[in-house]
Formats: sequence, structure tokens, C-alpha cells
Amino acid sequence: MTRRSGDGARALQLAGLAAAIVLAGVVNVLAARHFTRWDWTAHKRWSISPATLETLNALDRPVEVWTVAGRGDPLETGLRPLLAAYAAATPRLGVRWIDPDRDAVQLVDLQRRFGLEAGRTEDGRVATDAVVVVASGDRHWFLTHEDLLAPSDDVHVRPREERALTQAIRSVLGGDKAKLCFTVGHGELALESTKDERDSLGDVRDLLEKNNYELASVDLAAGGHEPSAPLAPSTRLAALAGCSVVVLAGPREPFTTDEAERLREWLLQGGSLLAAVGPSDALETGALAPAGLDEALAPFGIALGNDVVHDIDGDVAIPETHGEGFFVAVAPHPVTASLVPGGADAHPPRVAAFFAQSLRHVSPPGAVASADLLSTSAGAYAKANIAGAAAWTGAPPRDPVDRGGPFVIAMAAERPRVETSAPHGPRVVVVGSRFALAEDNWRQPRPLHGAAFFTDSALSWLAARPAVVDVPDRAEVAVAMRLSDDARAEVRRYVLVLMPIAAVLLGVAVWAWRRSSENAPYARLAGSAVEPAEPAEPHEPRGPHEPQGKGRAA
Repeated sequence: MTRRSGDGARALQLAGLAAAIVLAGVVNVLAARHFTRWDWTAHKRWSISPATLETLNALDRPVEVWTVAGRGDPLETGLRPLLAAYAAATPRLGVRWIDPDRDAVQLVDLQRRFGLEAGRTEDGRVATDAVVVVASGDRHWFLTHEDLLAPSDDVHVRPREERALTQAIRSVLGGDKAKLCFTVGHGELALESTKDERDSLGDVRDLLEKNNYELASVDLAAGGHEPSAPLAPSTRLAALAGCSVVVLAGPREPFTTDEAERLREWLLQGGSLLAAVGPSDALETGALAPAGLDEALAPFGIALGNDVVHDIDGDVAIPETHGEGFFVAVAPHPVTASLVPGGADAHPPRVAAFFAQSLRHVSPPGAVASADLLSTSAGAYAKANIAGAAAWTGAPPRDPVDRGGPFVIAMAAERPRVETSAPHGPRVVVVGSRFALAEDNWRQPRPLHGAAFFTDSALSWLAARPAVVDVPDRAEVAVAMRLSDDARAEVRRYVLVLMPIAAVLLGVAVWAWRRSSENAPYARLAGSAVEPAEPAEPHEPRGPHEPQGKGRAA
């Protein structure tokens, strides 16, 4: 009976062991097929953006990423986990690492394939002109140290690896470029960088070009004509030929009736418009001059308020802007999907607006309904007359005629398709601030990057293109240590003098303590008191037949 019980227990143990092995195998197979990465860092250092995921999931052919960096290269620490996340998102991306100091044969082959140049630094290490090579088919793209790490000062840099990598992947994949046409002649933001970052596109142009957009300037007044000699529609719209989206980047001066009519005609034929139009200059009476865009925007159910909105609510007002700068509420829409609280992003960045005018809904015959995108708080008010503004030292006083909030400062609308083969109908996004496209918005950290994300998403929606790869700069990291002559002398004194002396003194103290207690008797603990150990009693000799007990009977 006992033997049978033992055999049953042994069989049960073997069955449990076999089940554990099978379970481990199943878990490993499931883990390999459903790989998931978690990023628990405070600033999501190793998470990739939705735009990057969209790019990787849409890959229709293999892409190779060659990284030339050794184990001691500072870039290797940041690139390795990021490229692991890229490779985990798609099987079409291959990542290969080359240590230039050890993999000489692979480096020579890479030089032959892509024309990479290599040399030796002063300390004998091999260095190349490009750190990353992204290749697909017969196209390739180089990334340098400066593309991946933007210097902040002599000591710190801002990592930009994801932005550079995803833009390089999109560049080698190619494809047709969407043409963004920026109007000129009305004091718009300049395409080139200027001294005032809030008066130019600057780096925004480089960002859009690397996202497969073509940028061009157009003059709506070109091809003007006399009313008695009208031009053919094809000639009237020649300046807008090939434009995917027309961008009004903060005009200061009004558009003429002919320009507005030409823009309206082009939009109704299937065009798209992004209008960032803030308050215009004031007339002699103090009233704000109209922008002249009513006829172009009316078919989309949108009209400009021709006022200046101030929001002094303490929860949204931006300090030191006197109510002209404030954070806005975001309404759900395809343009704002990543900015709505509780939406795709659990903690979306806030959207700031500066020197904005209100928008309103209109419904002329044939117009479509427009959707609200951004709005102020209920504590906002709009001034339609700014007479006496030179004497204002803070937020302007609210007059009885000033309208109260909340106000809508951004709207979107889409008309039915002009042709059944068109990807979408005419689309319009209007923002009541000329600074929506200012370069400074793209330099803000992620919590304040909302205005840039809004513009990126608006352009993607208008052009029906993939989302713009706009990854805010990561938190600064230190790559060097700046030491003055005094600091170097202090380090030398600590290392060569004070630290050796401290080690010698500690050794002497340990030697003296051990020397003093070398021949001391051991102590025993009795309760909480320490008592000296009692000397052992001498053992008396025992006879060969005496018991081995401690004592003897009396």
C-alpha cells in the first residue's frame, strides 16, 4: 500500500513538472507573437509618437537602419532602446549596428554602398561623417550627431532621435509631395527665419519639408484684371495651380475683393485653406479693419469677429500678457483628436493663443455648418474698438458695449466632394490668431506644445496626409562637464592629497583598535548587561571506566 502511494505521488509530481514546462512554452510563444514594451520613465523618454507608429505600420517595403556607434559612444545609449521600439512595431524595419573600431569589414562595405566617409580622431577612434544611414531600395538618408542631438549649451543637449529617424524613413520612402502655398503681399509671416521668432516660420519650414511637403509662395493679386476684361477661370487661378493647401500665415493687411473672390473660387473647386488671421490694424475711429475674407469664408459658415479677445480668468490667463495670451478649451474633432483631455493622449499638452480675434457662425444660402475647435473661458471679453490703447498699462477696461465670452477662436468646415474620385471635399480651418504658425510654438516643451500640435494636425487633415512628425525636444541631458582652473585644482587636491590621507588615517585607526583588543577576553550577554566571561574550570582526569558527564556523583 505504501509503495503504491509513493508511485502515485511520484507520477503526480512528474505530471505537474510536465504541465509547468508546457505552460512555460505557451507563455514564451505568446510573448514572442504579442511583444509589448512599457515605458515607465517620467517624461516617456522611450515612447514613440503616434505619427511614428503610423509611419512604421504603413511601411510597404523593407527599410534598413545602419547605426555606426561603438559601445562608448554617448549616442548608443539613447539609440539602442529607441530602435528596439521601432523594430518591435514592424517586421519591415531592419536594424544593424556597426562598431567602427571593431567591425572594420562591415564599415568598409557600408562606405562602398553609401559613400560614407571615415577617419580617426585625436584619441585614435574611428569616426564617420554620418552616425545613422537609413536606406530603402536605391535611396538613402544620412543622419549626423547634430541631427540626433541638438546642442543647448556647452554641456547639455536635447535629444531629437525620434524626429530625425522618422523623417529619414519618410524621406527614403518618397512619394508625391503635398504643396503648401503661402500667400504673400499682406504682411504674412516670412518663410525664412528672422530676428523675431514670432514674425517668421523659421524652423517650421524645415519641419514641413522633411515631412514630404513642398513649400511655395503665391501672390493672389497676380494676374489681376480690369472688370471690363474678365479672364478665363484657368487664367484667374493660375497662381494656385498645383496647391494642395493655401496657407494665410498671419496677414496684417486686408485682402482685396478680387483676391478674396479668387480664393473663394479656388476653394469651391476642391481646394483647402488654413487661415491664421489675427486682429487687423485699427482705423482712425479705433475700430479694427476687416480682413476682407468674408466672401471666401462664407460658403463654409465662418466669419471673423474683427475684435481683440482678452481672457483674464486666473485659470487660463498667461502671466504678463495683460489678458491677450491665454489657454483655450479644445472641442472634439479630427483636427484636435490628440489634444482633447481623455482622448488619445491621457495628458495632452495645453493650447495657448496670443492676440486673437473671435469667430462666429454664419449661414448664407448654400453654406455648410462649421465646427468649433478652440474656445475661451466664460470670463473672456472682446473689444471691437481699441481707441486709447496707447494709455493701457494692463488689461484694457471692459466697456458696456464689449461682448462677453465664451468665444470661439478656431473653426473647421468641409463641403461635399466636388468630384466622386476626390479624397475629400473642400476643407477649411480658421484660427483667429496670426501667431498660430509662429516658430516659437514649436520650441515649447511638450506640456505647452499644443499650439504646434494643433497646426500640424490641421495641415495633415487639410492635405489628407500622414500626421506631421513633430516630437518636442526631450529633457536636456548632460554630455560634458565644464571645469574651471580652480575646480580642476580642487579636484586634484582631493584626489592626490586628501583622499590618500583619509585612507591612511582610517587604516591606522583600524590597526590601533585591533591591536588594543587583541588579548582581551570575550564577553557574553546576560539580558541587557554585558558580563565578563567566567574562566573555565580545570578538568580532572577521568578513569577509563568513568562516565563522560560534566561531574561525578558524590
